[in-house]
Amino acid sequence: MKSAERIDLLFKSVLTRFFSIPARQPSSGAVTFAQMRVLWILDSRGPEALSVLARRLGVSNSTATELVDRLVRGGSVRREHSPRDRRQVVLSLRPRGKRLLDEFSRRRRERFERLLRVVDRSDVRRMAEALETLNEIVGKWEEGGDA
Repeated sequence: MKSAERIDLLFKSVLTRFFSIPARQPSSGAVTFAQMRVLWILDSRGPEALSVLARRLGVSNSTATELVDRLVRGGSVRREHSPRDRRQVVLSLRPRGKRLLDEFSRRRRERFERLLRVVDRSDVRRMAEALETLNEIVGKWEEGGDA
């Protein structure tokens, strides 16, 4: 098995197992992981043009529109036309979206706390070091413009 394939399978396994936290929007049901990524991007980067958001997600504009539509209907994201260019759609996080992110973060931290209670300290240290290394490597890769 090639290294990239092994890392991909491991990464997918970790994400699938750990991020199976149900995130709910009262008016529109469950929020998918892809929709949560939209909220994370808007929270960390501020308002974004739909086309920029699509590029950050690595999807087409139409796919990004589908992801955003449900978040808009649920009151988590605001969609407006840019005052400078009416053809451009700008998305921003609404207070309901921020609350959803905060709730998801709280649940994620609770899961980490439960996990860390049953793991040896040496494993906690190794896990933290592995995540720091991965974060550093991905950060360098992004800076190099090859992301």
